[in-house]
Amino acid sequence: KFFRAHEHSSPFYGNTRHIYCDHSTIEFNPTSDNMNKYKLHYGHTQKLTILAYSEDEHAQAILVHSAGSNDSHSSMNKYPHVTISVSNVNPYTPVYSNDLWKRLVDDEIVEITVDEYDKPRSIKIKDHSSEWHGKLNSNGKYEETQAYVKIMNDVIDLNGIVCVNNLWKNDKCLKKFSS
Repeated sequence: KFFRAHEHSSPFYGNTRHIYCDHSTIEFNPTSDNMNKYKLHYGHTQKLTILAYSEDEHAQAILVHSAGSNDSHSSMNKYPHVTISVSNVNPYTPVYSNDLWKRLVDDEIVEITVDEYDKPRSIKIKDHSSEWHGKLNSNGKYEETQAYVKIMNDVIDLNGIVCVNNLWKNDKCLKKFSS
């Protein structure tokens, strides 16, 4: 796990959260063709670099970059991430982590530079500081919220195992594939 809750785990502590932080989604509900491509890599290590941490009153997430190798699998998400926690009060479910990063970009709080696959490679805060705390505007679907972003000063690499959810048992990928 990337995160352990404690009394001061967030400027917004006191908000009951559901802790996830055990995966980064490559593709949600992939086609059978894509599943066949992924199955060749089940059990292989995937290296992720943490670019930044963000949170608001509803969620916490880290923005990640898939560190290159021939066996690398870039997320289909525009903002590849690991969901740390969410309040799980509709509409703030785990998918909100994608929208949290989008809100930070849309409000011009952060600027993201993308790689050759159009995925985040680096991130900076608009005023070039390493941290930002302030208000995210409402955008119709989501209410105005207080938010926080921290650029990771040290490169932290995470290693994960490529697997599909129903094959993940006891911290291992069973590698079996059924169509």
